[in-house]
Amino acid sequence: MRRLNHLLRKNHPTATPAKAVWIVASVLTGCLPWVGGLTASGAAPAPLKVLYLTGGGYHDYQVQAVYLTTNLSQLVNVTFEVKFGLEILNDSKFAEPYDAVFYNVCEDNAPDQVLENAMQAARNGKPAVLMHCSIHAFRYAPKIKEWETFCGLRSKVHDRYEPFTIDKLDPGSPITRFLPPDWKTAGDELYQTISIAPESRKLLKAKSPADGREHIVCWTSQFGQGRVFCTTLGHDMKTCGTPEFRQLLANGLLWACGKLGPDGTPAAGYAVAGPKP
Repeated sequence: MRRLNHLLRKNHPTATPAKAVWIVASVLTGCLPWVGGLTASGAAPAPLKVLYLTGGGYHDYQVQAVYLTTNLSQLVNVTFEVKFGLEILNDSKFAEPYDAVFYNVCEDNAPDQVLENAMQAARNGKPAVLMHCSIHAFRYAPKIKEWETFCGLRSKVHDRYEPFTIDKLDPGSPITRFLPPDWKTAGDELYQTISIAPESRKLLKAKSPADGREHIVCWTSQFGQGRVFCTTLGHDMKTCGTPEFRQLLANGLLWACGKLGPDGTPAAGYAVAGPKP
């Protein structure tokens, strides 16, 4: 990584931090070996093309962008385009070049049209992944209630940062069946569940070490024609750095895109050499 940074500065001396992250992610995710097999027609499928939208406060999104896109590309036949900020959402057709949109953002506010464009993409069938603060985002936006409907769960606050145990609610789910029954995170923020939509499918929960209340930390839902995978986990590298969390995100992305089999195996051509659950 040190040598990669040296080469980056040498070849891109004027790159901004956001541009630098995009360059590094593109280099790392573009040179990984694909060994996922062929489709039924005998042709290798094109990688999923995913927009990774990130930025905001309270988190090290520069580090997470490189780490997560690189590591997910070692599990899934996917390429990521990293965008910092919400500017791309000003375009109502922003999602058209992509197979899915991955939201890892923490902005307190956004214009109505920005959120409407994001939600309309899902209504029209674009798969979405929402991680951690994306569930708490836009609290001061006029369209916050619509955003909460898009998320499929309402949450406003979280417990203090500390370790806690995560339990499976749906052992048969292809997304979470690989997880051990008592997966623990060494540290994260447990988002408190205020309410969850009846149609949301609860996958994982955690009990608050502070007061014993249980909160949903992973679920799936449908928003219009689009599949939505959500997790409130992932504040920092204590969770993001675990193979369990990386596989959870990989499976959630595959499920949202309709590329995950009922047994938790990626569809033909969408598995990449890497750690196995």
